[in-house]
Amino acid sequence: MSNRQQVSANLQLEKAKFERMGSYARSVVYSSKFGHVCPVCAGPKGAKFALCKACGDAKKQALALQPGGIPLADKIRFGHYAYKGEQMYRVVQGYKDTADPAVSEYQKDIKYIAADALAVHYSCIARLTGSRPTAWATIPSTKSSRNYGKPHILTNLVSPFMDRVGIQQLHLQANAGKEHNDINPQVFALVAEGQKPDLRHVLLIEDSWVSGATVQSAAAMLRLQGAIYITVYCVARIIDLSRVERGLGKDIADGYRTLSYRDRCPWLLERHPV
Repeated sequence: MSNRQQVSANLQLEKAKFERMGSYARSVVYSSKFGHVCPVCAGPKGAKFALCKACGDAKKQALALQPGGIPLADKIRFGHYAYKGEQMYRVVQGYKDTADPAVSEYQKDIKYIAADALAVHYSCIARLTGSRPTAWATIPSTKSSRNYGKPHILTNLVSPFMDRVGIQQLHLQANAGKEHNDINPQVFALVAEGQKPDLRHVLLIEDSWVSGATVQSAAAMLRLQGAIYITVYCVARIIDLSRVERGLGKDIADGYRTLSYRDRCPWLLERHPV
């Protein structure tokens, strides 16, 4: 495929994604002039705090894991917000449920989101982080999940995009159940395979983020294995706006409710030629 043909195909994909999901896929913001957005997880926080409670707790836990602490993910990006009770939340919850009549449509949505970040705008990862990933992995379900031990649907959905870029796939194994909001590198292990893992820059791909403890536990484990740089891409940042309204106020919740779909690079957060 020529460069012109590739650009045309990318534009068509982005147009199709907007037409399919533009009415309910709200774009993620990582800052606000009022200070109510956590710069790590893009979730709501009080203006007087640097981070939201979950990310603040994660930072403290990471420092306590060993002398000197264990660094967590270096850069985190999300596809879209998924507010509980709204369509994007149903997509993220339902795409793995084979009993759901809409499962195939939900999986198409996930593929569109993943293709935007991992195919159309994949080269932008290097512009954001300074280097291209050298390996990638999805996060397996832990023993506390009903999907533990099952093939990960997300892996199947994103593999075609990652195969094109030709970097090593890492295989993670869940060793234990995850305690809510706890960062624990022992929850996961890197499965030994014939090829030596290239951990210079690991791209972790996850479907949803509530507190971030699951993916950050995987990041901590990879640090102990020698990972130098870790980027996280998460399809959806899940938020319960009713809980936000009760805890932080209606104005903050309403600020998130007014967000809409924006046609932009999911990595650089700007209009970017494809």
